[in-house]
Amino acid sequence: MSRTASNLSYQYNPSSITSRNAGRYVCEHMVIRSNINTIFPDTFARKNTIRTALFPDTFCSIGSRAFQKCASLEEVHLPRHLQKLGTGVFAECPSLRKVTLPASIKEIPREFFYADRNLSEVMIPPACRAAVIGQDAFWGCSSLSSVRLPGQLQIIRPRAFYRCKELKTVHFPPSLKQIGNYAFYFCGIDSLELPDSLEYIGEAAFFKCNHLVSVTLPPSVRRIEKWVFHGCNRLKYLEIRHDPEYIGEWIINKAATIRCYKGSRVDRYCQESGFHTEYLEEPKSFSIW
Repeated sequence: MSRTASNLSYQYNPSSITSRNAGRYVCEHMVIRSNINTIFPDTFARKNTIRTALFPDTFCSIGSRAFQKCASLEEVHLPRHLQKLGTGVFAECPSLRKVTLPASIKEIPREFFYADRNLSEVMIPPACRAAVIGQDAFWGCSSLSSVRLPGQLQIIRPRAFYRCKELKTVHFPPSLKQIGNYAFYFCGIDSLELPDSLEYIGEAAFFKCNHLVSVTLPPSVRRIEKWVFHGCNRLKYLEIRHDPEYIGEWIINKAATIRCYKGSRVDRYCQESGFHTEYLEEPKSFSIW
């Protein structure tokens, strides 16, 4: 969608801020009045005076790229009744360090914090209703070290945390179903506790996560796309205690070992691919494929 088209979706009213009346709000510590509930797309983009932004609780909508490339923006606390967020609202804000998200949002949009290299703290309440983290949402947030994902999250889109090099700890919720392609590419994750709800792990989802040593996949996982743990140079063991419907090529490096049941579909995959295997003791209820 073009910028012109996206602007048309925001119908002007006196409770809105647009690029035409934005000047009256721009200052170092910006406070939005209580009678305002909407910011149009691109409104404060490249306004380098702004360091902090405070919104009233009644605020409900921020348009695409509204604060993109605000070079001095350091801290944002989003209002508790916020409903609508556009693409790239805080993208390419090099000074942004701390953001508090509300429980009311249903999605963390595409490119929301794209290339915010100094973002180190994202506060997400446990009751957050966001079911989706959009593509490239945290792309290149290289100072982010820990994140607790929304409690109702179901889908992590491709490249959501791409090259978050310092991201060591990720708390996955029990509702998560999908992790998209390259979602955690080249992150600093040192351990994975994947939930039993997880069904799909996309291509190269954890590629080059070089601090991982051992990973156990939950039995709910039905598809493992190619290169999922490839390039994880310290990975010693990948444990798969069930037979997924599909396993892609080169899911680990040759130096790693897959732990599985002898005679299982995973075992045959390992033999065909030339991977090292260690056999688990078969439970009484396990049936050979």
